[in-house]
Amino acid sequence: MTVCIVETTVLTDFLLKKDGSENKAAAIFSKHSDVLVPHFAWKEFKRGPLSNFRWAHNKLAETRSFSRTIAALQSMSRSPHRYLTSTAIQAIHSAYTLLFKGVSLADLAKTYDSQADMDVVQADALRLMIKKMIFSSWNSRSTLFGGPFLKLSCYPDVDIEDKKPRLEVDPRDCPRGTTCCLKNDLTGRPSDLLAVRRSIAGNPGVETSRRANILRQLEKHPNNSMTPSECRSLGDAYFVLFCPPGAVIATTNVKDIKPMAAALGLAIDTP
Repeated sequence: MTVCIVETTVLTDFLLKKDGSENKAAAIFSKHSDVLVPHFAWKEFKRGPLSNFRWAHNKLAETRSFSRTIAALQSMSRSPHRYLTSTAIQAIHSAYTLLFKGVSLADLAKTYDSQADMDVVQADALRLMIKKMIFSSWNSRSTLFGGPFLKLSCYPDVDIEDKKPRLEVDPRDCPRGTTCCLKNDLTGRPSDLLAVRRSIAGNPGVETSRRANILRQLEKHPNNSMTPSECRSLGDAYFVLFCPPGAVIATTNVKDIKPMAAALGLAIDTP
């Protein structure tokens, strides 16, 4: 019997992508007798990829134009928001793949007036498909592979709000001022915290440096509080530190997770 714990990148591939990544994720799951999706992965999924799909939906609703939405994405690509841009493009690609594959203009004419502006038709059709993807993926959290593994008592897990035509995904995080419900479990394992911290020592990047600082704080100052922002910074280390013994971590983020997993004798599985 093998157990697989699902990291956010693979969860996203499985639920939102339509470029073959979803099939590769499913192939990983099929190799294991038990698949676990941590509640933390669902939290990250909503805060990151799902929120960015929401942006694409809301921009299409705002502009009512496929071409103007693409222009907005092109403009945003020159900003620091590269991840938002990339995921919003993925949202449009996935929706397009589901919506227009094998669909003729005659089929669209059955839904939309034959004299309608095609730019408006495409925007509305894509928006509705992205909306369907957002709701279906988030609503699956209570049943997919038996529901969330390691529920987070500090996280307000609520449904997506349809404000017609906009969607809202807040709250995306634990309430400000709360202490992470994971903290006591983590501070009780100082040797594991040290091993994971040493595995990323010297690695470049602001995100890695921030993660190392949080690991050190948990190890050296166990009585300090752990804020929601610090929990977010823990990020990838969560999947390593809460991976059940003998389980493997399914991830596409090999560069960041593999060294930490190796420090605790854990294996990863990647598409």
